[in-house]
Parts: sequence; structure tokens; C-alpha cells
Amino acid sequence: MQQVISEKIKEAELVLVGIGEDFALKKTEEEIQRACQRLSALLEGKNYFIITTGAGDMLCKVGFRGERIVRPLREEETAEEEKTDTVYWQQWDDYTKWLQGTLHKKLLVMELGVGLRYPTVIRFPFEKIVYFNRKAQLLRIHDKLYQLPAELNGRGISIQADPAVLFASGEI
Repeated sequence: MQQVISEKIKEAELVLVGIGEDFALKKTEEEIQRACQRLSALLEGKNYFIITTGAGDMLCKVGFRGERIVRPLREEETAEEEKTDTVYWQQWDDYTKWLQGTLHKKLLVMELGVGLRYPTVIRFPFEKIVYFNRKAQLLRIHDKLYQLPAELNGRGISIQADPAVLFASGEI
């Protein structure tokens, strides 16, 4: 299955990555760092965007471009501070513009450890993106919530595994 992941990334014109709250759950910082470094290596040279509710700070430390990462949820800030955060809103605007350019392109949508704590942030929107873009595929990796909706009609791959452990192993 690890080879399938790297092949799907290579084949894609664009890659949308969702890193959920379960990605970093019960992991050491070293494990998360290794997983993020491997993901960074796989995405090198690709046109990508990352939405994260989990490992946002680590992503910038391992070489991902900060302008290609958006963190819709930042629990350490109050709602009022978040509204005035122009950097966040610029990143969100950049993401939505990037997303508009993915229609009718070979898009790989990857979910890594996306649970059901915030399903309206990554999980449901990603399913909708794949549903409407007939050239898109969803790759969902989660140890418990790996199932795909029937509406995607074979345009997805589900892997029952801990994504951080899978990527940190270096076997991908």
C-alpha cells in the first residue's frame, strides 16, 4: 500500500492535503517530525496546499512553505483575535483561489488522520471536492475512520493505518 501512496502523488498534477487532529495524537515530537519530513519529500516539486487542524507548527519547521498551509482552527486564539488575523485570511483566500484552479485537473486529495472532531473543516469539504471534480481521487488514511462514501464510486483509496506512523516509517 505504501507504494500506491507515492505513485498517486507522482501521478497527480495538484495535491490537497488535510492533516487532522488524530495525526499527532499520542506521538512524540520526533515521530511527527519524521512523518512531516517524509511528506515534505514526497510533495517536493508538486503544486500543493495543506489544511491542518493538527500539526501546523511542525509543518513549517520541516520545510513546507508557510504560504501553502492554512490552519482554520487555532484554539489558542480567541474568536475576536482570529477575525483580525490578516495573515490567516490571506492564506485562506490563497487557498480558495488555488482550489478554484483544481477543477478538471488531476487532483489527489489526501486526508491524514482526519477524524470527526471537526468534520466540516476537512472531511466533508474534501469529499465534496472529489465528488464534483471527476479527475480527483481521495486518499484517506486513518486507523479507525478510513471508510469512503459510496458516492465517490471507486475514486478513492482508504488505508487503515496510523498516517504519522506510516509516513515516519520511511516505507512510502
